[in-house]
This record gives sequence, C-alpha cells and structure tokens, in this order.
Amino acid sequence: MYRLKQITLLLGDMLMLYLGLYLAITIRHLGWADFTFIQFTPIMSPLFALAGLIIFVTGLYDLEKNKNNRANFGKIAISMSVWLVFGLIYFYLDSSRTVSPKTILILNGIFGLCLISIWRFFYNKFISQSIWKINVVFAGLDKEIEELLKTLHSQPQLGYNIAGIVDENYAKTTERFAGYKIYDDIQSALNCQKIELIVLSPSLEQDKEFVKKIISHIYRQIQIMPLANFYELTTGRIPIFALTDSWLISNLHEQNKKIYDRVKLILDLLCAGVMAVFFLTTLPFVALLIKINSRGPIFFKQTRVGLAGREFHVIKYRTMYSLNSDGSAETSGPQFSSDQDQRITMIGKFLRQTRLDEIPQFINIFKREMSIVGPRPERPEFVKQMSGCTPYYHLRHLIKPGLTGWAQIKHGYAGNLEENLRKLEYDLHYIKNRGPMLDFIIILRTINTITRLSGK
Repeated sequence: MYRLKQITLLLGDMLMLYLGLYLAITIRHLGWADFTFIQFTPIMSPLFALAGLIIFVTGLYDLEKNKNNRANFGKIAISMSVWLVFGLIYFYLDSSRTVSPKTILILNGIFGLCLISIWRFFYNKFISQSIWKINVVFAGLDKEIEELLKTLHSQPQLGYNIAGIVDENYAKTTERFAGYKIYDDIQSALNCQKIELIVLSPSLEQDKEFVKKIISHIYRQIQIMPLANFYELTTGRIPIFALTDSWLISNLHEQNKKIYDRVKLILDLLCAGVMAVFFLTTLPFVALLIKINSRGPIFFKQTRVGLAGREFHVIKYRTMYSLNSDGSAETSGPQFSSDQDQRITMIGKFLRQTRLDEIPQFINIFKREMSIVGPRPERPEFVKQMSGCTPYYHLRHLIKPGLTGWAQIKHGYAGNLEENLRKLEYDLHYIKNRGPMLDFIIILRTINTITRLSGK
C-alpha cells in the first residue's frame, strides 16, 4: 500500500505537469493548444521525468513527511525552481533543436508549481485520509504499539485509522488511552467496527486460542499482520524485539545477493575513481582551509569495525579541534559526537554539511574495506558497548560499511546508546531489503542532504 500511495502521488504530479504544459501553450499562443500540445509532448516528457526525480530527491514522496504545511509547499517551490534551471540549461545547450520553448518552459514551471501544490493539498486532505484509509486494530499493547499509536495519530497522511485496541486489561488501558476505543475481546472490536487490518503483538502471537479466533476472519478479507512487519512498514526500521534466530533464517537471504554484490563492487570502484579525481582537484583548497582554521593534521584516521567484524582505519578530513596527541578531539576517552558538538571547527562544520570530509574514504573503497552504501562503520569501543545491549548488533557486520546509508538519511546523528540502537534498526532494514533500487534511493537522498547543506 505504501508504494501504491507513492505511485499515486507521482502520477498526480506528472498529470499536473502535462496540464501545466497545456495551459502554458494556451496562454503563450492565446488559443486552444490541441495540436501544439501533441507536438511539444515528446520534447517535454524527458524534462517531466527529471522533475519527478527532483521532487523525489527533495523527499516529497516520503509519506510520513507529506503534510499540508509551509515546509512541504516550500519544497515543491524549490523543486520546480531547480527544474526550471535545468530545463533552461538544456534548451540553451541543445542548439540542434528547431523548437526551443523557453517561454513555455517558464510558464509550465509556474503552472506546474501551482497545480502540483493544489494536487498535493487535495491528496493530503481527502485521498490519503479517506480513499486510502485503512481501519486498523491493535491486538495487544506494548511499548512498540504505544509508539505506533503516537506515530499514526501525528501522521494521518499515512492513511491508517486507529479503529481500536484489544487488551485484556480493559479498565487500565481505557484510563491511559482515553482517546481510543478499547475492547477486551477481538470479537467485540469486529462487531463494532469495519476492520481491514489486525496488528498482532508478539505476546498474542504465542496465544493459540487468540490466534484461532482471528484466523477465522481471514475469509472476511481482513489482513492479519505481526507487529514487527507493521512496525517496519510504517517506520522503515526493524524493531529489536523481532530479532530471533528463526527471524534471521527467514529474512536474511545473503546467498541470493551474490550477483548484486559483484555489480555493486564494480560500481563502488567506479564511484571511488570519480571521488579520487575530485579529491586531487580540491585537496589544495580544503587542506589550506583546515590549516588556517585550526592547528593539527589535515587528515584524521580512526579505527572502525567493518565486514565480519574486521577492524580497519577510516580516513577523513579532520573536522574537529586537535586536542590530543593522536590528532583526535577526545581528552577523556571515546565519546559520541553530537549535533551541536563544540569540538567541531568552523571549517569542519562546512565539511560535514557538504559531506566533503568523507571524500578521502575513496581509499577505503579501493581497499575494499567500505562501499558507497551501507551501515556507517562504528568504533570498536562502541561496538563492544552496544553488543552488550543486544546480541544481534553484530548483524551490521554482515556487509561492508558505507559512506552513506539508510540510517544516515532517516535518522542522522546518534549521540547516545539509545539512538545508536535506533540506528541499528534502520541498518537491519537496509541489510534485509538491500538492492539496486534501495541503493539508488539512498544515493539520491544523500545528494539532497548535500545540496541543502544538512549533512552532519
């Protein structure tokens, strides 16, 4: 359903662009544009595909962020502005065309901006919360379900209506969750509501009598989903509670990804080659800025844990003050970096925002210690600490660490143990679902992070 909603948004955006083209031609030629519209359609279609890509990069297909607010409509304006720039450059550079509709392109951008904004408002207000709405009942109550209740309540655009909670401790649950309908039995919920989805908590999955009750409702076309699956679907994370030996056997199919891994290695090396050229071109300027801004080495090496738990030295431009003899900024042992870390230099902040500090890691990619996409490599001290919290932390080391990853674009900084375990949930989602399409999505979203100077 998530992908279907994204496709619906995409198709609506494309329809608005074509409608904007029709209006642009009509205004430009002061008359109905039937024939001219057909003539211009093949010229503009590649640019409309580019517009869809730009809209995707800005995050406008992330359903959890797709709201009717100023930030969202601002992203639409930015997307269309960037698209106009690319379109004008395209027509100016392509001198072979007999038709170069620059005025129509500008009008198309203006109409497209207005129409897409109207379409998005209509979708968020009506379609996502009515046509695509799914009535869901949570069977059982634990901290993950409480988290999902808050998420679904604050993000109605996801299209899930909380029809009720089934919990044996009826009186206590009713008092805590006064805003929801509470039932002491699944049959009561089904009799009172038109239910399309039942989300089953782990404790009730083991209750044979309860499972027998809800299995009979499969014939009523009611979907029954384990909490772990619904949690991953709505958050893009695999919860720690879902990790068992049987889960690993059922979900991690590494043998089926050998061809993908080989192709990915070739692409990694090609990207590393491009990074090496960029590194050699920009090194004198970056090195000068680092040395002017603070004392210490230009580069910084640090031990990290990679594939199969093997340690290696990651190479970066130094972004913090050199406060220790080894060039690091740590004076009292290993510590997590934070969002507003005072140890980061002014130039270091810029390097992090643009991800330029990661460029020297092309050396790690050439040495096959890292990949372009994968979980970020962690320090041995923190790996040991977090492995003590969950025995499945080592699953991060099933694949090579990356320059960027799913956890980086979805979560960002992890300044403490709890946040690092949250990032583990994102990393496990990537490891389970990794493939060309997910890698492409992560790379595009990373480009968006770099262009907005929002790297950390």
